[in-house]
Amino acid sequence: MHTALRAGDGALHHTLLTLRQAAGVPGTVSALRVCDVVLWMRHHAKHRQSDCVPD
Repeated sequence: MHTALRAGDGALHHTLLTLRQAAGVPGTVSALRVCDVVLWMRHHAKHRQSDCVPD
């Protein structure tokens, strides 16, 4: 994850910070936490659409 956040002169990191700002989330929330929420929300939406059952 560290490599992904640093790749492309920090492009992913900057995108996550932009998302954080657009969402009105405080600056105390890290880019890594923003990534965590984005990934969880994406999976959650797909999970609900596919009607999969958690293990």
